[in-house]
Amino acid sequence: MAIRHAIWLLGSLLFSNLLFSHGQIFLNNINSVDSVIRDRAFDVLVGRRTSQVYDVPLPTNFSGMVASVMRLRSKTFWNMGANVSAAHIPPRTLPLPHVRRLILVYQSWGNLSATYYDVSGYQLLSPVVSLLAYDATSNSTSLRSAMQLDLRALGDQISISFPRVALRKGLNSSVKCVRFGLDGSMHVDDMSSSSSSSYCTSTSTGHFTVIVPSEHSEHSSSAERGKSKTILVVEILGGVLGFLLLILMVMGMLNLSKKRRMKKMVKEAEDGEVLEAVWIGKSRMPTAAMIRTQPVLENESTMR
Repeated sequence: MAIRHAIWLLGSLLFSNLLFSHGQIFLNNINSVDSVIRDRAFDVLVGRRTSQVYDVPLPTNFSGMVASVMRLRSKTFWNMGANVSAAHIPPRTLPLPHVRRLILVYQSWGNLSATYYDVSGYQLLSPVVSLLAYDATSNSTSLRSAMQLDLRALGDQISISFPRVALRKGLNSSVKCVRFGLDGSMHVDDMSSSSSSSYCTSTSTGHFTVIVPSEHSEHSSSAERGKSKTILVVEILGGVLGFLLLILMVMGMLNLSKKRRMKKMVKEAEDGEVLEAVWIGKSRMPTAAMIRTQPVLENESTMR
């Protein structure tokens, strides 16, 4: 029972670790891209004016992505809000934690969206866009360790426009907004629309996109789904093989420990007193040599 319990516990830990590792890899990839764009954005702001939006030049391996940056005083941000590309932040929005100045970075992932983001059972209808905020209180905007902030809209909600997404009849209820939180969480909500564009709303920062169930998408790619399934199968097989290897290792260690205990017992038995053996019926049993007490003759002194 103890061995079965140990195997079950190890299997549970291995499976949990596999799921955690997959999610952690996804989050690490997103964070690494955000960090590169943040550093480029800080470099752009050196010597630039506040309350102005500037384009951020990106590395060649980020081809297809675009980014913008804006630096603001918190008081101005609270009173007037801000517009950064397709992101509209209304007045009465606070940076959390509170800082004297903040930097807003807007990103559109373009054709790299599907490479980094995958929502199972859904198809992306728009590029992923990001609205991130950082502490700019320090005079050095090139400071790489700037704290990342959250935003909290106390009045109207923050809106992210997706002008190229047209809500067609029959699909309005299926089209959803997705916000990927900074901790890797995913929040799904209905999409809103106006006469000029469709948009998603939020009360905080994050990464946003528009999705629709795969069966309604005219642009769903069977090749991408097959690739995802192949990766999933490989991960499952790898986990199973790793689990089996772990079981074999545990069983081997238990057998080795058992053999060592048996060897120790045999050695102790061999080092002990050697007993003769006799046959009693059909059984061979150990016996010790009998030592009789020598008789002592009584003499007259003892008798008296």
